[in-house]
Amino acid sequence: MNWCKSLLLTLGLAFAPLICAKTSVLLINPSHSDDPFWRKVETFTAYAAQDLDMKFDVIYGDAHREFQQQNLQEYLAKNPAPDYAILINYPGGDGQSMKLLEAHKVFYITLEQTLSEKEREAIGPPGEKLKYWLSELSHDNEQAGFDLTQELIRQAKAKNMNHVSLVAIGGHYGAETDHRVRGMEHFLSLEKVPLSQLVHAQWRADLAAKQTTLLLRRYPETNIIWSASDEMAMAASDAAILAGKHVNNDIFIGGFDWLPAALNRIEKQQLTASVGGHFLMGAWAVIKAYDHDKLGEKARLPANISFKLAIANADNVARIKPLVEPLNWRDIDFKQYTRTHNSSLTDYPFDVSSILEQHFTSQ
Repeated sequence: MNWCKSLLLTLGLAFAPLICAKTSVLLINPSHSDDPFWRKVETFTAYAAQDLDMKFDVIYGDAHREFQQQNLQEYLAKNPAPDYAILINYPGGDGQSMKLLEAHKVFYITLEQTLSEKEREAIGPPGEKLKYWLSELSHDNEQAGFDLTQELIRQAKAKNMNHVSLVAIGGHYGAETDHRVRGMEHFLSLEKVPLSQLVHAQWRADLAAKQTTLLLRRYPETNIIWSASDEMAMAASDAAILAGKHVNNDIFIGGFDWLPAALNRIEKQQLTASVGGHFLMGAWAVIKAYDHDKLGEKARLPANISFKLAIANADNVARIKPLVEPLNWRDIDFKQYTRTHNSSLTDYPFDVSSILEQHFTSQ
């Protein structure tokens, strides 16, 4: 911790085990322990904490803002407050989890832009009204939504489909889905392609499958299904195949997350594309927390950092698959991405494409 070295100079090294505990970081996983995407986020967050010699712990939000708040309250009541926390806010919760961390004087970094515009106006930017809110780390969801739409339409036109008919499946009503949909709508407006219908499946595969079946009956000419997650996209693919469609021939389907199952389906021509790279966002948040702990104000953490995601398709999926396999990161030290250990950094290198080029070109 920041004060440890100076205190040891006064009291002596014999007291080190008593007063110099590891800096602790708590990940508040918004979902369940068996959620495939958030499990991967958790794994890489733990890897980063291990490389940086930080004490790591995790609790779960159980896919609902009230459960997340309750579980966080119970954790703070039973355990010493962590030095840092990493969390996603549920829309509609008015920043309850952040306010609880403020009350316990825990520095925290939020992931993704999930709060509604009204909530963001009330809460303000990081560090203004909420003093322990260090930063917000998010990927560019709007650009990603744009890119996925562009890729699906590109592949459809490559099959000589001059008429594009698109339906879309969002997650929860909230900022994350809104930003992705906004990017999709932007590209559609540029191409003058109409959107037949947008539905919301609440990130649930079962609901996405049912909705896809109904959408294909309502719009039988549909040849593109845009989805806000891989889980929903894979469910839509299953439903489309049951309806007699042939993926990457007469229908093109894409999602977000780079789930291993989705990447496998892309290889097998059972899914068209996936946007990903954000499985590393918890690890990036640990790096930001580490630099704040070691450098203090010298860390110069921006209030908001947005990084770009990348597209996986049949052309590059063989290169991307090793990137999402945790075992392939055993020899990659997260210290190299910190300003503490790499003073030459002028910005955080969180772009997944550059990491792919740097470490996985020979895979």
